[in-house]
Amino acid sequence: MNKAQKFWDKKAKSFDNRDKQFEHANQVLVAETKKYLNANDIVLDFGCATGAKTLELATGVKHIHGLDFSAEMISEAIKKKNEINAANVSFSQGTIFNEKLEKASFDKITAFSIIHLLEDSEKAIQRIHELLNPGGLFISETACFREKMNYRTRFEFSTFRIMRLLGMFPLHLNMFKSSDVEILLTRHCFHIVKSKKFFFNGMTISFIVAEKK
Repeated sequence: MNKAQKFWDKKAKSFDNRDKQFEHANQVLVAETKKYLNANDIVLDFGCATGAKTLELATGVKHIHGLDFSAEMISEAIKKKNEINAANVSFSQGTIFNEKLEKASFDKITAFSIIHLLEDSEKAIQRIHELLNPGGLFISETACFREKMNYRTRFEFSTFRIMRLLGMFPLHLNMFKSSDVEILLTRHCFHIVKSKKFFFNGMTISFIVAEKK
């Protein structure tokens, strides 16, 4: 288990309480995502955390599978699934490179607040392309650290960067602009269907819907 996994494992039980500050943003992002989901879709929610968005999206699809590399996050997600008896939802611990995930097996793949944390975003996007059916959609929401932030968020982000340099913050941070995310996707044979910027909680967020060519 690496330091990032341990970090998220420790955050799992308190994650939902912390996430309440992003409630409005999450509602908007889920609503935007649902516009592109269909009743017959098989969906992968990459970086699902405690599964809150996964379960919200489940109401409009045939099946959705939540994937996260934190075992404790998945444990919390499974508890939620069992509480509401969500028959069309499954969860597993692992990475996007898990060999059990078959190529061209998903109609849609979602990724909320994960792309900016990946150490090798190029390799991950290539893998996402492999996992999608031809014409399938990749729907992502990504923090853009090189775009507009309010003063408080800029200060917090600077603190995280200093902590990372000191070895106290184990997460990788990609310094993206929204245009960088678009370029990343088009470089791996995605066609941009929709690209929209939001300003949530003092930070610029990129919401992109991209189609596998």
